[in-house]
Amino acid sequence: MVGRPGSRRTLHYRPRMRVVVVGGGVVGLACAFALVEDGQDVVVLEQGAIGGGASSGNAGWVTPSLATPLAAPGILRQGLRHALDPTGALVIRPRLDAAWLGWLVRFARASRRRRFAHGVEALHRLSRTTIAELDRMAAAGVEFEEHRAGLLAVARSPAALAWFESVFTELRRVGFEGRLDAMSADEAREAEPVLSPAVAGALYASVDRHVAPVSLLEGLGTHLARRGVELHTDSRATRLARMPDGWHVETAGGGEERADAVVVAAALGSVELVQPFGLRLPLVAAKGYSVTVPHADPTPTRPLYLCEAKLGLTPLRAGLRIAGFFELGARDAAPSAERCRQLVAETRAYLTTVEGPLEPDEVGWAGMRPATPDSLPLLGRVPAAPGLVLATGHGMLGVTLAPATGAAVASLLRGEDDAWLAPFAPARFA
Repeated sequence: MVGRPGSRRTLHYRPRMRVVVVGGGVVGLACAFALVEDGQDVVVLEQGAIGGGASSGNAGWVTPSLATPLAAPGILRQGLRHALDPTGALVIRPRLDAAWLGWLVRFARASRRRRFAHGVEALHRLSRTTIAELDRMAAAGVEFEEHRAGLLAVARSPAALAWFESVFTELRRVGFEGRLDAMSADEAREAEPVLSPAVAGALYASVDRHVAPVSLLEGLGTHLARRGVELHTDSRATRLARMPDGWHVETAGGGEERADAVVVAAALGSVELVQPFGLRLPLVAAKGYSVTVPHADPTPTRPLYLCEAKLGLTPLRAGLRIAGFFELGARDAAPSAERCRQLVAETRAYLTTVEGPLEPDEVGWAGMRPATPDSLPLLGRVPAAPGLVLATGHGMLGVTLAPATGAAVASLLRGEDDAWLAPFAPARFA
């Protein structure tokens, strides 16, 4: 029932749609949740296991306080400086490939001050609803491990906190309302006794939360199944076709799903699926690592961002997860035992107690995240393909942006105005 205030209200009936969501990671499942809440019939196609991709091993942070583009002033120079350093936190590995070199050129352009500022504003408009959407999941009955402890950025040198403060300055400029409280070294150690004497200061952001990623994925999967969603695992979509009776989604092995609309949230696999519709998506793989070690005594009680090491520590029921590194241009997702051991070793400079190192037969976790040149997701309708929506390319912000992305996709399929999503338009690189 809609109408202007004071006018006679008119009933408008919106037909129920059958929507196929391609991709069962955190973004795809968040889209499926929002669509089911909107009254749509939903089918999810996942090429492996639900949540088996890059969604499962990340830090699990839901951090509007860090929702800014990686493509920032000075970042390209820093990445290339470490291109040949196998231990760098950010590594850009150039190669003689036209598509990859084109991605780097776009990345350099997006890192300019003005483009970066526009990216901060765009991500803020998307991320500002994500906490409310996460709460909507919980209220609907999705069960998952969640903690509301905020985020503590710690540094061994006060100068290293300047980056975190600059992020907040950019966010406040566009209306971010979160608080940032400075702590002395003694105050930080009082709040977190696990911090070592080497820590010189800290900044506390109270709005942020964290989840156990696997629990969120499993909780969404269980909830969606209860709501009648068809969850097809080991079902890789190979082709999308627009037919007179709607969309046909072909799968490996000769299967087919018919739908009124399709949401492509298949990470790097999205590239091939939408190419026939005139989109050449500039997505590259960004490799990240994590290890989860047993809790020591004492152990962190809230997520810690280690400023110099650029690592994220997440206290979960299962243990302390240490996550980090961003390797652009990585060629495979196989974890490196050396890199995983490095996560533990670099953490020791900040904490008095850390369990580990890993046992000789353990190698930790690694995953490939889909990265765009401007660090903004590809989110919106595909031009000239009615009923086809793209939702991928979230980079390091997958868990942070997934709930808000799902709500945005549902609004797109309701036919609502999408002008505010223009910075994320899938065709913006054409």
